[in-house]
Amino acid sequence: MLVVLRLTIGWHFLYEGVWKFEHAEFSAEPFLTQAKGPAAPLFYAMVHDIYGRQRLKIETDPKSGKSSISGKLYLDAWTALDNQVVRKYKLSSQQKQLLEKKHKTYAAALDNYLKENLDDIRAYFGSLDRFEAAENAGNNGAAHQLKRRWDRRMELRKEVGGWLAELDALDESYRQAVWSDVLNKDQRAMGDLPRTWTQADLLNYAVKYALTAIGLCLLLGFCTRLAALGGAGFLVSVLLTQPPWPTIYPPAPEVVGHALLVDKNFVEMIASLLLATTAVGRWGGLDCFLYHWFGRRVDAYFEQKI
Repeated sequence: MLVVLRLTIGWHFLYEGVWKFEHAEFSAEPFLTQAKGPAAPLFYAMVHDIYGRQRLKIETDPKSGKSSISGKLYLDAWTALDNQVVRKYKLSSQQKQLLEKKHKTYAAALDNYLKENLDDIRAYFGSLDRFEAAENAGNNGAAHQLKRRWDRRMELRKEVGGWLAELDALDESYRQAVWSDVLNKDQRAMGDLPRTWTQADLLNYAVKYALTAIGLCLLLGFCTRLAALGGAGFLVSVLLTQPPWPTIYPPAPEVVGHALLVDKNFVEMIASLLLATTAVGRWGGLDCFLYHWFGRRVDAYFEQKI
């Protein structure tokens, strides 16, 4: 039955990982941004610029006193992309001129968009500052106050999310313009445009590969103890984002069942820890060969030392 338990948990992890590979739209961001409870700030910090303070930073000219949003992060990214494109695809002089023209056109569009929304963005940051000040002041734990704080947080994220989505769409549009309008057919055959890996990209790939590797190792009985500990560690992170505590808001939707301290993630975590304490990988698993080839020698070595 321990082998069956190992295979069951392994299949669960493996399918979760494979599903995320098959769905290109997968992102860990929604999971992280919905974190609740005392550990929630740790997961919010994993999401790049969750409140737009970097991408929508308002700067004031000390001489004129006028405020503006430069969009520097996007402009710098486009400049870096231009340099990489020139090097990788060996652009001609004519293509370089076209690329520069595209850059100026999109930079102007970026500037216009930020100017049009400057007042609304300034008001948003004022609301965000007041919200964070209230958060830092603490609360009395009353249910209505917890609900109000959560709802207000979601409202602010929805507001800034609209602007950031527009800017990210403009960024993607620029990449498409470079690909389709600047490069010729032979250059496009040389491969996709260079892309700088973001914090979100790294996190998404880490989740995909970790879940897949854990599941595969448990199914094969390969490095089973380590895989089981890895699975338990992942489930701890899930529990920290969505703790089944009675005072946490918002509560889990009723459709997933009802839990008090112990939920299905907690049960699977305990089961994974149980597997880590046994030699279940040697029973119908590749760990049998690993132990025969290496484990016995290690045991004999330490027995001699003792």
